[in-house]
Amino acid sequence: MKEVLVPVDFSEESLIALDYAINLANYLKANVRVIHVKTDSVIIPFFTNDPANAALHQDVLGWARELHQKFIGKYAVQCGVFDYVIREGSVVKEIANQAKYGDSTLIVLGSHADVSSSSRWLGSPAYRLVANVPCPVVVVNKRMQLHHTIKSIALPIDYSIASRKKVPAIAGVARLFDAKVHIVGLKSSDLEWMNAQMSAFIKQVKNFIVEKARVEVVPAQLTGKDAALLLMDYADQHGIDMITTHVHHTKYPLVRLFQAFTNDLINKSLKPVLVIPTKD
Repeated sequence: MKEVLVPVDFSEESLIALDYAINLANYLKANVRVIHVKTDSVIIPFFTNDPANAALHQDVLGWARELHQKFIGKYAVQCGVFDYVIREGSVVKEIANQAKYGDSTLIVLGSHADVSSSSRWLGSPAYRLVANVPCPVVVVNKRMQLHHTIKSIALPIDYSIASRKKVPAIAGVARLFDAKVHIVGLKSSDLEWMNAQMSAFIKQVKNFIVEKARVEVVPAQLTGKDAALLLMDYADQHGIDMITTHVHHTKYPLVRLFQAFTNDLINKSLKPVLVIPTKD
């Protein structure tokens, strides 16, 4: 059976992620596993009525049980499993290992806003986790417009091959939810050859999605320097339910691993962001 993995730090954001994850799991007929990674940081759960006592005792096992009791009534998968695990160590490493060895289908991550200068150039904590796990990740937060159904998806592409490697995965998601796909070509200039090449890419992607997913496709092209902002504005104007992007894993050490476009979407989007890992 499929498994949806949900990292929690007992913040409001992680509770929002758990709620969203359970809705997805119900639709996917998937198990749900909550994971908390203990670190040296002091945690005060969002739902506690006694912050001082919580800070003193750090009862993460008790808090995990409490979350389980709060959300078990929303989980409706027949013969499904909804459980939790506690790990200790590096947050990114432990979550990545859990996803790998637990064969997770999807991670749903509640992200905290991070607009610091270091995040802009090095990547936020949410980005660093997304960039190191082996499976797709849906990133949500409390600022986002979250819908329980996914009826429209924004699929951005550019001139890179990597941006089109996520297309089969997105076609599968679109078919599962019977969602309209907006193929959004992103380019920095309106030069004639650029427009023609992007039109060819969009047509190629459109034909693939129509053939494989049998869903409605809307083609579009956007021009500008800030591709992430252009895409987020488009999503807002067209009532998109989910934005998709990718994080590319490469075996070449000289290729820069940080991808600012994906980092910006994770930290600034007001729509859920589905990040697909791609490889050379």
